[in-house]
Amino acid sequence: MLVRLGDYTSAFNAAKKADIPKVWKEVCFACVRAKEFRTASQCGVNIIIHPDHLEDLIKFYERFGYYEELILLLESGMSLERTHNGIFTELGIMYAKYDPMRLMDHARTYCQRLLIPKLIRACEQYHMWNEAVFLHSQYDQFDQAILTMMEHSPSCWKHDLFAQNIVKVSNHDLFYKAMLFYLEEEPMLLNDLLRLLTTKIDLAKCVAVMKNTGHIALI
Repeated sequence: MLVRLGDYTSAFNAAKKADIPKVWKEVCFACVRAKEFRTASQCGVNIIIHPDHLEDLIKFYERFGYYEELILLLESGMSLERTHNGIFTELGIMYAKYDPMRLMDHARTYCQRLLIPKLIRACEQYHMWNEAVFLHSQYDQFDQAILTMMEHSPSCWKHDLFAQNIVKVSNHDLFYKAMLFYLEEEPMLLNDLLRLLTTKIDLAKCVAVMKNTGHIALI
């Protein structure tokens, strides 16, 4: 009744006494509808600490396009006593959607607090390829990091980063795919790549692959 009367402060106090997610959500959502974002945030911090209710809150804010207010709420949630990995992950997803320049710093700073596979899916959905490569590397998915760099090279290929990952891949066929990739896109760095891989590749197969390209003289 208090939210229907527009008495949001009293509604907040009543929710505080009840202290259950259902009541917090009712008051929070009413405040969002009324653009009472300060009170909504005060309610929201008591919702986002519950992983099972976090998604509902996010969907509600996004429904009305209040992503800036949502980001501020999630940012405040990182310092809560009862914070959890879902808050850090969902904030990363919000950055990917609405404030992409902040995503890499967030991923580097809070990598140990992220649900990495979920954030990787968001990075791929929103074409955040640099961040996807970083997260794949941190999650020991070196094969996928290499494939991402080759498939989206204009956005995320870097020789040093490629070199760090290629020596750790489990699928050795990627060594030869990498050779052909360098031949097409960075031929002057091909020998640098091969120096890294000398002890890992089948040298006879390497020569055969290059002979088939007609560019054996490069190596």
